[in-house]
Amino acid sequence: MRLSEDKIRRIAERLHDELAQRDLLAYKDPAGTKAGTGRAARVKAIYDFIVEDLHKEEEIDAEVERILNTYSRDLKGTERDVLFRKHKEEVARKRGYIL
Repeated sequence: MRLSEDKIRRIAERLHDELAQRDLLAYKDPAGTKAGTGRAARVKAIYDFIVEDLHKEEEIDAEVERILNTYSRDLKGTERDVLFRKHKEEVARKRGYIL
């Protein structure tokens, strides 16, 4: 994965806190729960979503690598980068994934 678990957790926490500060989150903490428990659950949900999204992108990257490996000649430098982006956009579109 391109990001460490700690970085993803910090991103999730910051995203949650920023959304809460701007009053863009609508939630109610369950009755009888300790303070902060609801926040932890919401941060965990954001974290899980980010991780799932990163895994989907990794799967797309792996598929693009398989496609590029089928070329009869070695691709290098800019040509490889351009073809990688082109195929990635195509595979993502077919899967309904927005880059």
